Order: sequence, then structure tokens, then C-alpha cells
Amino acid sequence: MKAVQPPEASALAPSFRSLFEAEFGFVCRSLRRLGVREADLQDVAQELFVTVHQRHAEYDPSRPLRTWLFSFSLRFAANYRRLSRVRGHVSDDVLERRGTSKNPNAEARDLVLRGLEALDFDRRTVIVMCDLEGFAAPEVAEQLGIPVNTVYSRLRLAREDFRRAVAALDTPQPAAVAQKAGGAR
Repeated sequence: MKAVQPPEASALAPSFRSLFEAEFGFVCRSLRRLGVREADLQDVAQELFVTVHQRHAEYDPSRPLRTWLFSFSLRFAANYRRLSRVRGHVSDDVLERRGTSKNPNAEARDLVLRGLEALDFDRRTVIVMCDLEGFAAPEVAEQLGIPVNTVYSRLRLAREDFRRAVAALDTPQPAAVAQKAGGAR
């Protein structure tokens, strides 16, 4: 991913510029895990940071910054996914790259992203926040405005769904097995 500069960098307050530089990667990673296509990632992240810049004065420094930024990521990803469904291409970039990488880390990341894509958005949000970003369940509950027991329930169900999805994705399909064996006709 190429380096992206904040809009009108010279006019930005140093505190926002440092926030942008320090957290751009976190925001992009969060957006990607929440279903934003890689091809659209930088555009969505830029739009998100424009909004963060507009609301920067509202940030309460006694609260964790990443939780605040993740709330923006969540809203932008939800809006993106809603619009993407209408256009008919939710995360098909992962499918296009499937099997093209010789890098095991890239293949594992793609498998995780495809597994996440199979999840309901509410469950996906909780598993990303808890298991991938390391937020505590009470933080997640507060951020999402749901009871903490609902977080635990969604997390348990998301983990089950994720395991099933990854197992299904990682299991060769019968036609692919037959083709590898030379028996496909």
C-alpha cells in the first residue's frame, strides 16, 4: 500500500497530522477486516479521516483513541457494505487473488478475510473487535451500545461460524480434487 498524505497537510494541526500518520494503518486494517475491498480501501480511509478531522475537537482524550477510530471504521464499513451490495461486489478482490500467492502469510490472511466475509456483519464486528483488535468485551459493548452478555454471545457464535467457514474454504471441493488427480472429465 502506498503512503497516503492527509488532505492539505500543511494546514492541518500537528495533533491531527500525527494521529493520521500513526493510525492510518490501523484504520485501513480495520476497514479491510470489516469488508471494505482492497481496491477501495484508501478512498474509504481518506473519507473517514476527513470526518475524523471534522470531529477531532469532540474526541475525549481520557478515552482510548483506537476505540474512537474503530467506531468511525465500523460506520464507514457498514455504509460501504450496504452500497457494495447494491453494486454487487462485496470483497470479490479476495476471490480474484485466491491461489495466486506463494506467500503463506498472504494466503492465511486471505483465508481469514474470506472466513470473515461469511459472517453476519454484527458477529463479524464483534470478532474483529475482540479477537483481531484486542478490545475487551465491556469496551465493545459500550462502543456498540449493546449489553456485555450480547457481546459474549455474538463472539461465541461468530467463532463457531468462522471455524465452519474457514474449514469449508480450506477443504478442496470434489471437482478440484478430481482435477488434481487427473480424473476430471
